[in-house]
Amino acid sequence: MKAIEFYNIIDGEIDELLEKYKDDVFIKKHKSSINNQKSYALLIWFLEFYGRKSNYADFITDGSDDSSCDIILDRLDNQGNQQFYIVQSKWNTSNNVEKDTNKDEILKSLSDFDTIMRGAKRNVNPILKEKLEKLDVHLKSNGEVKFIFLSLSQYRGGADDNIKTFTNHDDKISFEVIDINRIRTDYIDRKYKKIEPLNPLEKYLNPAEVPISIEIAQEHGNFIKIERPFEAYMVLLKPKCIYDLFDQYKFALFYKNVRNPLLQSQFNEQIEKTAIDNPAFFWYYNNGITAITYMLPSIGKNAVKIEVTGLQIINGAQTVYSIYRAYKNASPTKRKQMDSEALLTLRILKSGGKDFDLNVTRFTNSQNPVDDRDFCANDDIHIKLQNASYETKIWYEKRRGEFRITPADILKVPNFVLANVYLAYHLQDPVSVLKNHSQRKNSSKDLNFISQKDHKDGLYEKIFNEHTLFSDMLCAFYVFDTVSNTTSFSYAEMFETDIYHLLALFNVAFSKYIKNKFNDDIQVNKHIIRIYEKKEKEIILKTFKYVKQFLKEQIEAINSEADSMFELLFTFSFYEEIKESLDKIQIKPEDIDSVILTDEDKLGIIQK
Repeated sequence: MKAIEFYNIIDGEIDELLEKYKDDVFIKKHKSSINNQKSYALLIWFLEFYGRKSNYADFITDGSDDSSCDIILDRLDNQGNQQFYIVQSKWNTSNNVEKDTNKDEILKSLSDFDTIMRGAKRNVNPILKEKLEKLDVHLKSNGEVKFIFLSLSQYRGGADDNIKTFTNHDDKISFEVIDINRIRTDYIDRKYKKIEPLNPLEKYLNPAEVPISIEIAQEHGNFIKIERPFEAYMVLLKPKCIYDLFDQYKFALFYKNVRNPLLQSQFNEQIEKTAIDNPAFFWYYNNGITAITYMLPSIGKNAVKIEVTGLQIINGAQTVYSIYRAYKNASPTKRKQMDSEALLTLRILKSGGKDFDLNVTRFTNSQNPVDDRDFCANDDIHIKLQNASYETKIWYEKRRGEFRITPADILKVPNFVLANVYLAYHLQDPVSVLKNHSQRKNSSKDLNFISQKDHKDGLYEKIFNEHTLFSDMLCAFYVFDTVSNTTSFSYAEMFETDIYHLLALFNVAFSKYIKNKFNDDIQVNKHIIRIYEKKEKEIILKTFKYVKQFLKEQIEAINSEADSMFELLFTFSFYEEIKESLDKIQIKPEDIDSVILTDEDKLGIIQK
């Protein structure tokens, strides 16, 4: 989903809002200015999507005498403190969606925001005047203000120095640019993953960094304490405690969890139903939740409230979210019943270091199918790769089942598939791909997602590092997809041929071919991506057939074909010899262009 495609989706929703609110005074006034109308409708969209506000007229400060579009919104944060949000939107035409956000527009917004801060804005409409008076009182009370510049272009940091200067003088002031890439990521989270994105109109406290107060349902020291090798407690909680925790810290509670809770699922609905209809049965039906903390308190016999620092829930995210929803939607009477009858077990473990914490996360989630890749899905590199994939029609699936639905023209590809083709094609290591597959059959471990610190053959750091680009993975996958005709992405199906060695050799041969045909400066991977997306795949198939014939000749030149094939598949030095032989060949353009493809070749099916 390229930026322009997503732009068209949002622009379509903006047009729907303009029709829905066609009798709005501002929209009527600016019939001749589509820019003003759509900037105004973009604010309405922003309030509905992030603020969950349908009564936009209470927050948009434009009146009949204004042409700029602003929101002044005050909300209570998760600590109960008031915070003001001031938003300025800039709608832009589709011609500008691929361009950098106009720096001058941001500078103008910064100037406008500075005027507001100094209380120097004059000749304003009554709605804005009232909001500014409240803002003035808020600022004099040492309150916090967040400024947001909202744009449907792409912000790449052009005004970062100016923004830093604007915010440096006051710790109570923050500034954020919400561009089309950020909106697209949040839109995908909510619509296709069914999880709630981080909201720019909320202030988040990291529960891993601050003390958290937990009310426990203890009677006369009714808890279990474990002392060795790591301290831990098992305590009971009431639904209100779970509700308060999630209400205050939201999804930040689960940053180290292998799964984020789904906004809606049949499993969640069953938990909610039990909590509401049969609260006394809840403890018997539910396994509870497990959390890790860096500073475990000592719990006294009569304690009903404890303070925990560095809390992360590593198992039970669905349970927490389901109880939160059930309690939030319950009547006051039903809440009292839930708190008097329902109990939930909480295991609090003191952190034993990164390795211990990871193993606890692994084993506490082992009752449900969890892949090795799930445990590193929240690493920055996978977030970066996934966000980059949203610019394409191939979406990077970083954890199992995270996309509940996808658009009709989008293919979600598991990152274990992308890791394998990238390792073979780009990193030129097909041998490790097959070795990993071989050991995976015996131990179920996927070395692509296991650190070398945890396993001597771990490949995680080799594959996923600062040099890993989604475009390189995409290129490798496009070649793989062209020649394999594989669509189900079952792990076993990925290894039915010697395709990974052929992928690696293809990279060598195609690079020589394309540079000889054009010039040494051509970017090979970008060229492959371009011809694939233009459906001009014939040259990929021709090169692949050339490489397959070359490999066959190399094998036939060796006395024992079976032994040599085994060596080729599992011995890196032998693969390097084959690669070196290919490197020595002067591949002329006509060597590839003259390859004749059969109907079977054109189907892209590689036989064993």
